[in-house]
Amino acid sequence: MDQEIKELIKNGGKSNFETIADNKILVDRGQFWIQTQRQGHSLHYVVPYQACFAPQIPEFFIKIFSEKGDIVLDPFCGRGTTVLEANQQNRIGLGVDVSPLALEIAKSKLKNITYEQVKERLSQIDFSKEILDGYNDFKDIYHPKTYSQIVNLKEQLTDSAVDNLIRSIIFGRLHGHSHGFFSVWTFNVISFSKDRIKKQSEKRGLKPDFRDVVPRILKKAKTVLEHPVIEQPKSKLFKSDSRNLPIESNSVDLIVTSPPFLDVINYIDDNWLRFWFLGFDRNQLRNTLIQTGNLEEYKGFIRDSLKEMYRVLKKGKYCVVEVGDVRHKSQKLYLDHIIVELARNFGFEIEKIMINYMEAPKISRAFRRKEPGQGTNTNRCVIMKKV
Repeated sequence: MDQEIKELIKNGGKSNFETIADNKILVDRGQFWIQTQRQGHSLHYVVPYQACFAPQIPEFFIKIFSEKGDIVLDPFCGRGTTVLEANQQNRIGLGVDVSPLALEIAKSKLKNITYEQVKERLSQIDFSKEILDGYNDFKDIYHPKTYSQIVNLKEQLTDSAVDNLIRSIIFGRLHGHSHGFFSVWTFNVISFSKDRIKKQSEKRGLKPDFRDVVPRILKKAKTVLEHPVIEQPKSKLFKSDSRNLPIESNSVDLIVTSPPFLDVINYIDDNWLRFWFLGFDRNQLRNTLIQTGNLEEYKGFIRDSLKEMYRVLKKGKYCVVEVGDVRHKSQKLYLDHIIVELARNFGFEIEKIMINYMEAPKISRAFRRKEPGQGTNTNRCVIMKKV
């Protein structure tokens, strides 16, 4: 983080009116929440997930803009961070997403499951059958005995609440960089391609060794179940497009969300192992998940999504959209400017933008070399009211 930003944070931040999309907008700059690893409810961290929504953001805005019993919606719910946070603050969390993987993870956070339930359920799984069908495609990733255990779990887990949690824990253990994961050494957030895993294993002189999955699942279960879950019977998840929300008009008290940042993240290929375990052909999702580097196409997607957000939100209530600054065609693009440009078309009143400065996350530093002064990322939150 460069010295100028450090001074800004040290002095409590600053507020100025700035011209954004031809409008004078109040902009607050500073550090309004601090993002550290494993902060907040333990279940937020059941699956390492690229570009995940930091729980500090919905926590911050839910406390300010809603009351107990209110309905809080996230139309790009991802792994369910806003929904879980809303439920724990005695609100009713609603989540919408088109990704079956995201919804599976989010679903596992709705019920209060205990460690003993997980342990008992795993004892019921029959691992005696050796299953090596398809193993040749995974021979550079898993030991054959580990692969057989994974497939047994894949075939025997059901749609019960405890199985949903176990499935999410497995998503997070399928690949990683320590003996706590099921795979040969690789990255834990992104599912590297088979060829890349093979090449790096050859470079490091590694071969998959046997990783017994049950103790690894139980160890992770102890960590993620540290905090109990407050269940909200009215909390729901919907598999739907953000441009066609299955929610009544004028029924939502608060929206807190973070849409895709153009095509910065490849949600399909970067999660191919998780989609495999879930039983989905990821190629069938390519026309469903919006991952585009075309700016006009992206604007159209965001415009139609904002129109739906405006429809379902109650009059006088708030919508908070968190975006970032990205590189697009070798230039920095501030996505909050796009939100401001589009949101006013539907009657949203832009109250302000809050720009929160933070150190670049580990995944960003891992993939892009950071020179001095380049280690800062921003949460750019557009706060708007339906009038």
